[in-house]
Order: sequence, then structure tokens, then C-alpha cells
Amino acid sequence: MSENRIAVTTVRLPIEDRFCDPDRFAWGSRVISPTGRQLLQDSEQHGYEVIGPDTPSHIPTNPRFRADVLDVVLCHQLPYTIYVEVLYDMDTQHLPILITLGTTAHMTPARPPTHRTDWDAFRSALEELHIGKSFSCPEEVDTAAQRLTEKVQAAYSAATTRLPAQTSRRWDLPPHLKLALQNKRNLQKLWARTRCPRIKCELNHITQYLRQAVWTFRGATWEETIEQAGEDWKSLHLLCRRLTRSPAPVCPLFDKTGTRRYAAKDRAEIQAEHLEEQFTPHTPSDTTEAASHHVQVERRVEEFLMAPVPPLPGDYFVSPAETGKMISRLPKRKAPGPDGIPTAAIRQLPRRAMVAMTRLFNGILRTGHFPKNRKMGRVIAIPKAGKDPRLATSQRPITLLSHIAKLFERIALRRLLRHLTPRQEQFGFRSGHSTTLQLARVLHHMAAEHNRGRRTVGVFLDIEKAFDRVWHPGLVFKLLNTQIPPALVRTVASFLEGRSFFVAVEDATSDPRPIHAGVPQGSCLSPCLYGVYTDDIPTLAGQLQDWEEDVVLALYADDSAYFASSRRADLAAAKIQRVLDLSPEWLDKWRVAVNVTKTATILTGQQRTMPLKLRLRGQDVEWQTKVRYLGVQIDCSMRMAAQVEQVIHQSRAARSMLRPVLRSHLPLRAKLALHKGYIRSRLTYAAPAWYALCSTSQKKRIQAQQSIALRMIVGTGRYVLNDVIARDLRIETVEEFIRRIARRMFDFADQGPHEFLRNIAPTHERSPSGRPLSREITKTPPPN
Repeated sequence: MSENRIAVTTVRLPIEDRFCDPDRFAWGSRVISPTGRQLLQDSEQHGYEVIGPDTPSHIPTNPRFRADVLDVVLCHQLPYTIYVEVLYDMDTQHLPILITLGTTAHMTPARPPTHRTDWDAFRSALEELHIGKSFSCPEEVDTAAQRLTEKVQAAYSAATTRLPAQTSRRWDLPPHLKLALQNKRNLQKLWARTRCPRIKCELNHITQYLRQAVWTFRGATWEETIEQAGEDWKSLHLLCRRLTRSPAPVCPLFDKTGTRRYAAKDRAEIQAEHLEEQFTPHTPSDTTEAASHHVQVERRVEEFLMAPVPPLPGDYFVSPAETGKMISRLPKRKAPGPDGIPTAAIRQLPRRAMVAMTRLFNGILRTGHFPKNRKMGRVIAIPKAGKDPRLATSQRPITLLSHIAKLFERIALRRLLRHLTPRQEQFGFRSGHSTTLQLARVLHHMAAEHNRGRRTVGVFLDIEKAFDRVWHPGLVFKLLNTQIPPALVRTVASFLEGRSFFVAVEDATSDPRPIHAGVPQGSCLSPCLYGVYTDDIPTLAGQLQDWEEDVVLALYADDSAYFASSRRADLAAAKIQRVLDLSPEWLDKWRVAVNVTKTATILTGQQRTMPLKLRLRGQDVEWQTKVRYLGVQIDCSMRMAAQVEQVIHQSRAARSMLRPVLRSHLPLRAKLALHKGYIRSRLTYAAPAWYALCSTSQKKRIQAQQSIALRMIVGTGRYVLNDVIARDLRIETVEEFIRRIARRMFDFADQGPHEFLRNIAPTHERSPSGRPLSREITKTPPPN
């Protein structure tokens, strides 16, 4: 049908005729039926879409029956985004559905506008840049920063030519098919008026011809796309992103009154209002001790900011060589911040502009004042997977900051790290550390204690809005208690205070909103500052008897977990409870909140009677049979069955979405690269930490996923053995690949500068029935 016509059909079937596709994912029903298979096959054959709501549209009152989706939407070449939702306002078993159409047609996605920049003209325009030689007060720093931004913006705008938008016409029908399509419509109208058998025969003939011709054209176009990708990794990556990441539907947002808002400006304001509430510190505790501590902290910080501080030593200031080195490390493809200056323009700055930028950075360090025009962030919202996209809380904010400001942040970070040594349990955003190493440490502790006949209790805390609600006075107070020079602390305090943001939705933007708490998202300083803020998280150190062991603390940014082991589960739980009893005092002092409903506890091994539930802030923390920590599912049996199910599901999904590419005529080398980057990477995420714990049958299931993918790539028959395919393709088995990366990981840890990581997760003698340890995967198995 043409691009200016809409065809939407809603289908509502009785309960006995409900349908679902065989994969149970196409339109949300929970059952498989012949009707569903027939509809799926027909939709694929004729090229229309079947869209269902995310929630059931039929909720029976009889408890013997389960809720299900009975209503779907059929649409063909709809030029608008569509979103289907169920209306729960009516008191009926069969609920109505609401279909929301986007206001902007986007049948063919428009390519981003292309630009051509004359870099010689850009550099020439900045050869005479002058922003001042020395800055001694905040006003001069603000003026110089504004002047530098305006000059670079003007030079970049003058040297850049916007090329005409080139809309991809690859999927448009050729003229002869468009003419045949118009003839078909004319025949349809004529047959509707005359009901002439001869016209009906002509209509059937041209319909059959069009169906076959369009199918052939689409196939040829897809083959052309595959051939253009070739072996270029960038083109292949973009092609796979199109297949694996479908665009999120544009749907309205609910405001505070529950009214749906469709306009882009309204959605931007709703999101900005929600984020403004999120970027505020947690409500202070009403206890006397906490209130007194807050007053002391705020008074101490206020006195520090008002008093003069000694200047920084000379080696803290920046040289043009250091600025140039930092510029050379900027990524080439990053979205610009609110100032619109891309990294490509910064990399092309002439030396005079680089020197001017260096003077600005030194002025910031000298005055301890961060420029005001560098404190604005541009926020775009991305819907979270599996959440209701109509709620502002279901959007993930991404903040884009000025790249010039990021340059200074990297320079400041190097100076901060001279005086900061995070606690050894913190593995987040540190050189030489990783999630896999932390998981190996945790799983090794649990498995080793299990082999000693001891039970391990673990509690996984969910810090509520950890980065977004850091209390600024508390952070500055903790920086003052370190060896960081006071002038640099004042610069960090200026960097945190007075920040603002605005939300961009499509072509609309919200009004600027202030930020009252938190460390800036997208800043390289934020992980370091958050680590300082939570560095004194409590343990049982100083409160133990001589014969007692302290709890094991595992930190990765805001992911916090405690572990305690004992031969009796109730004793291990009692030790964890002692830590939880200490936590409220620390949480209240530093205005940190824990979401108790999302906090989970786990007990390794089988237990007939579970210990009493742990309590935090007067609420019960539920016992779980499995928990998710750093992206890995840890079950109480320590056999990693839930993790195996997760990686198999993810690899199947990736293989299914990449099926058109893996079965195409691409060179084998290119398809193998896609397999390694998209399928095997999902199978082996953090595998050096957990793979050794899997049973032989689970390992075979993981290997089977790779064998299926390789068989799909080469297209061989069932008579060819999997070992022969892998040998001819020179692809190592999953276990061999995990053994290789595990050896490399542990070797780097053992030979690195961090003493705590050396010999992490060591191997011990164990009984044959004991749980394997993470390092055992590095040993070469005996030959069969």
C-alpha cells in the first residue's frame, strides 16, 4: 500500500481460539496453538505485522484460568510508530485496548545530516585566539570559558557545510512496480463497482504478480545490503545493530495526574520534573545523632569554602603538552554536549587554541572555580527493557556533557588519584580490576567454604539512586579528611555545586532544572568521587572477639554485598545481622538509602529449616534461592544452573536475530567474527569466574549453542560432525576459549601492581564431591 494510507485491523478472538507464535514472543500470548502458527506463517508470507500489548487483555475471574492476550493489532506498512496498551479502568474480564499512533511518519528512517568541515579554515580561524594570560578570580574564569566556547563554535560553524540530506531509497519500490500497484488499486475500485468476472480475473492476476515481484525485489535488496557490508567490521556492526536493536516505540508519558501526554515538549517536561526530584539528597534522618552530625558537616564545609586556602604546588598545573596528550586520547565518535562542539573539532585545534585552553585549565586550578557554562548537561531518555515505557521512572537518562569540560575532568582525576587509595574490596572503575575478578573472588569464597563443610550467608544491598543522590557536603567533608590539597578540594566542590540539566525529546527541550545532589553522570570523576563517599562502609572490624572472623565485603561501584560463613547457618546469619544492625547509623550519617524490598539474601547448601529472616531498618529481608550479582545468577546450590539458563537464552536470542546474516553469502571470516562478537560473548560473560562450577551436562549445553551457530554459518547437513565443523573453521571449544581467557586474567592479576589481587581465588585440595574452584579451569585436562 502507499505511504499515505493506513491499514490497522484489531483482532479479538474467543478464549478457545486464542493464538501465539511458536517462540511466544511475537505478540505476548502465553500458549502455542495451531491458530497462532497459522497467523505467524501468514504474516511472514504477506509481510504484515502482528502487534500485541505487553500485558494481558483478558483476566478471568475463575482462578482455574490464567490471564492472557486475546487482542492483537494487524498492520501493514504503517508509516507511524504504534503502541498498544490495555486499559484497566473497566470492571470486566475482557479489557479494551488503546492504540497510540505517533504523530510523525518515519517509513524510511532518515539518515543523520552529513557535514563537511574544512579543517584548514577551522584552524586558521583560531590562530589568533586570545582569552587572556592569567585568571585570578572566578569572574575572569567564567568570561574566558565563555569566550573560548564562542570562538570554537563560531569557527566550527563557519568551516562546516551541511550537505543535503540523503534519504535512503533502498527499500522503495521501482517505478514499474509502483505503476502495477496503482493499476491494482484502480482494478479494485472498478471491480467493487461492477463486480465483473473479467475484471476480477485481471485483479487476481496482477495481485499474484505483485506478490511475487515484491518478494523478489526485497530479496535482491537484502542481498545487495549484505554484499555492501562485505568484510568491513564497521558495516557489519551497523547491520547487526539494526537486526538486534529494534527502535523503541514512541508512546505517551503519564504526568502526575495520570493524564497521557503526547507532545514532545510535554514529555520532556515530565521527564525533567522526575529527574529534578531524583537529583536531590535523601531526606535526612530525624534522629538526634544524625541531625547533629549533619550540622557539623555543613558547618565545617561552609567554613572551608569561605576561608582562603594555600595555592597548589607548581607540579599540579597543566602544561600544553599534557593538554595535547589528553586531546589525542579523546574518542573520535562521541555525541557532543550542550555546546555542540564535537571531539573531532577539539582534536583539530591549533597550538594557539590549545595553549589558551591550557591557560583556562590552570585558571580553574588557581581559583578553585569551575566555569558555570560547563555545568549544564543535555539529557536524553532511553526506555528500560521490560519496564512500562509510559512511566517516567522507566526511562534511563543519558547525560551528554561538554567535551572541553571532560578534558579538565581527566586532568583533575590524575591529580586526585595521587592521594586516593580506595579500599581493597572496591573493584569498580579501577585499573587492573574487573567484574569477573570480583565474581571469581566471591564464588571462590562460597565454594571453598562449602568444601570445608561451612554454610555461607550472603546479603546483597540495593543502594537506592546511589550516584544521583550523593550528599554534596558529606562528599566534600570526606575529601577534606584525605591528603588531597585544599585548593583541589575546593575545585571539586565548585565542580559539584550549581549544576543543571535539560531533557531533549525529539526536537523539543525542557526548561533547565537544577541539580541539588549526586555526582554528574558521564563524568570520569564521578566513579572516583562515589568511591570516596562510600569508602567507610561499615564492617565488623573492631567489634570482633579474637577467635572471630570478619565478614567478607565485596564492592563494585554501588553494588555492595556481605558474606559470612560458619558450620551452622544460624551463626552465619547472626554475623550478617550484626553488620545490618550497624548499617542504619552509617546510612543516616551520610544520607544514603537502601531499598530493603530489593535487597536479597542467599544461603548456600541445602537447609531443612531456614534461619530467621534478616532485618534491616525494621523490615524483613527475604531469603532467595538465587540472586543476580554483577550480571551473573548465583544459586544456593552453587551449580550455576540459573546462570547457564540465562546465557543460553541470550545466545539463542542473538542467534535468532542474526539468522539473516549468518545464513547469507557473507565470507566465512566475517560470519565467524559476528559469532565471536555477538553469540560467544554472551555465552562466556564472566565465565572464568563461574564456568568451573558447572556440571558436565551444563557445559555440554553451552557447547551445543556454539555448535548450532557454527552449523548455521556453514550450512552443512546433519551428517557432518560438530567436531569436524569446528576443526575446519579453526574454532576452539567454549571450554578451551574460557580456559585461555581465564589464564590471561589470573596471570595479569598475579603479576600486576595490586597486592590484594595476587593469588586471588587460589586453588586448594578438595574432595571429589566438593565444589570446583574458579582457578581449576586454568588447568589443562588430562587427555582422554
